[in-house]
Amino acid sequence: MTITRKFVGLSVILLAIMLGAAVYTFVQSARVHRDTALLVDILEPLRQEIASISQATAQEELASERALRYGGPQIRNAERHADELARFERLNAEIDARLAALTGHILAYQKTELPTPVAIVLGRLQLESETVRREHETYRDAVRAFLAADPATVDGPTLRETTAVESEKRVMAALERMSDEAAELSAANEVRLAELEQRSYVVSLENLVLAVVAFFGGSLVSLMLTRRMLTPVRRLIAGAQEIGRGNLDVELPAPQRDEIGQLSTAFSGMIAQLRNKAEMRDTFASYMDPRVVDRLLGGGREELEAGEKREMTIYFSDLQGFSAISETLTPTALVRLINRYLSLAAEPIARHQGVIDKYIGDAVMAYWGAPFTKEDPALSACLAALGQRDQIALLEKELPELLGLRRGAPRMVARIGLATGDVVLGSIGSVTSKNFTIMGDAVNVASRLESANKLYGTLVLADEPTVSKVRNNIEVREIDLLAAAGKSESVRVFELLGEAGQVDAALLELRDAFQAGLAAYRNGNWRNAEATFAECLRIAPDDGPAATFLERAQAFSRVAPPDDWGGVWQSATK
Repeated sequence: MTITRKFVGLSVILLAIMLGAAVYTFVQSARVHRDTALLVDILEPLRQEIASISQATAQEELASERALRYGGPQIRNAERHADELARFERLNAEIDARLAALTGHILAYQKTELPTPVAIVLGRLQLESETVRREHETYRDAVRAFLAADPATVDGPTLRETTAVESEKRVMAALERMSDEAAELSAANEVRLAELEQRSYVVSLENLVLAVVAFFGGSLVSLMLTRRMLTPVRRLIAGAQEIGRGNLDVELPAPQRDEIGQLSTAFSGMIAQLRNKAEMRDTFASYMDPRVVDRLLGGGREELEAGEKREMTIYFSDLQGFSAISETLTPTALVRLINRYLSLAAEPIARHQGVIDKYIGDAVMAYWGAPFTKEDPALSACLAALGQRDQIALLEKELPELLGLRRGAPRMVARIGLATGDVVLGSIGSVTSKNFTIMGDAVNVASRLESANKLYGTLVLADEPTVSKVRNNIEVREIDLLAAAGKSESVRVFELLGEAGQVDAALLELRDAFQAGLAAYRNGNWRNAEATFAECLRIAPDDGPAATFLERAQAFSRVAPPDDWGGVWQSATK
C-alpha cells in the first residue's frame, strides 16, 4: 500500500467516524424536531381549535337561554331578546366555520406521513367533528324552532327538556371527547418529546465520546503509521551516514511496497553501484595510481581526452644487470624478486606523492606535478630518488631468504634519472586501448639520464631544471654537459648526493675537488684535470665520475677535441 493510500485510508476512517456520529446526531435531532413539530404544528393547534369551538358552543348556549328569558312572560324585553338572538346566530355561524376549518385541518394533516397513533387519533377526531357538526345543526334547528314559537302558547316541558337541550348535550359531549383525545395525545407527545430531548442530550454526549475516541484512535493510528514509515526512513538516514563515512557494507531490510520501499530499493541499488564502482576503482588502483583512477572516473574526463600541458618532474629507474640476474633464477624466484623490488621501489614514490606511470620489467616510470602533487614536485621526486638507496639496502638484506640462497646472492643496484619540463598529460592510445600517461621531451631526458648512470658510474642523475628547484634542499654535484646521439643540444647533468646537512664531509670534499677538475677539463687544461681527478680517486677510489673524466682527460691530452667542442659529451646512445 502506498503512502498516499495509507494517509487517505486513515483520513477516510476518521472522516467516516465523524460522519457516522454526525448522521446519528442528525437522525436523533430530526426525530426530536419531528415530534416537536407534530406537537406544535398539529396537535396543539387542533386542541386550541377544539377548545375554541367548545367555548363558542358554551357562549351559543348562553345566548339562546338569554334570548328565551328576555322573550318569556316573566321578563319581557324585546330589545334584549333581539340582541341575544343575533348573538346566537353569529356564534352559530362562527361554530360552523370553525368546525369546517377543523375538518379541513384534519384532512390536510392526514395527507402527510404521521406516526400511527397520531393518524388514529386524527381519524377519530374527524369522526367526532362530523358528529359535532350534525348535532350542532340539530341543536340549531331546534333552538330556532323553539324561539320562533309564541311564548304564550308554549306549554309543556321546560327548555332544558326539549330536543335542543338534548342536542346541545350531545354536541358538548362530542367536543369533550375530542378535547380529551387531543389532550391525551398532546400529553403523550410531550412525554415523548421530553424523552427525545433527554435522548438528544445523550446523543450529544455520545457524539462527544465518539469524537474523543476518534481523536485518540486516529492519533494512535497516526503514531503507529508514522513510526512504521519513519523506521525505514531512519534506516535510510543511517545508511547514508555510513556511506558518507566510506562504509559501503550497508544492508537494508526487505523494503515495503510504498514510496519509501521504492526509495529503499533505489538506495540499495545505489549502494550496489557504489560497491561496483569501489571494486572497479580498487581493481584499477592495482594497475594505476588511485588519483588517476579518480580523475578517469570523475567529471574531468573530457579534459583528459583532450590532454593537458603541465610542468612535471619525471622519474625513471632500472636495476643494474637485472637481465644477467634473471638468467640465474627460477621463474618463481624471479617473480618473487621483481615483485618485492617493485613494492619497495613504489613505497618512497607513494610517500612523496608521486604517480607511478608504468612498470617496464624491472624499470619504473613515475612523475610529480599538478594536480596530483601538492608539495614541490621536483623536491618530492629528488627525495623519493634518494629514498631508493635505503630500499635497495633493505632488499639486499632480504635476498637470501627471498631467493632461498645461503650465499652468492646477487648485488642489487638501482639507477635513477630525473628531469623537469613541460609534458602533455592525458589519455593516449587507440579507440579500443588507451593509456593515461605523459609525453614530452622531459620524459626522454629522464630516460636518457637513467641510462647515463652507466656511463658515469652514478646512481641518481638529474637535469639542470630539476636541480635549480632543489639547490637549497639537496646537495648535488655537476657531472657533465651531455648530448644525446644525433642531437646538438646538451643537458647539464647533476648527481644527487643527499639531503642538505646529511651528506658526509668526505663526499662534499670529493664534490669540490671534482668541480675543480671539471673546470680544468672544460678549459682544456688536461694535465691539471688529470691531477685533480686523480686526487678525487684518492679521496674516493670507487668514484665513477672521477674515473670517467680521468680517462677522458688522458685521451684528450693525446688527441685534442675539436675547437668547437665546448665541453659537451656526445652520447653514443639515445
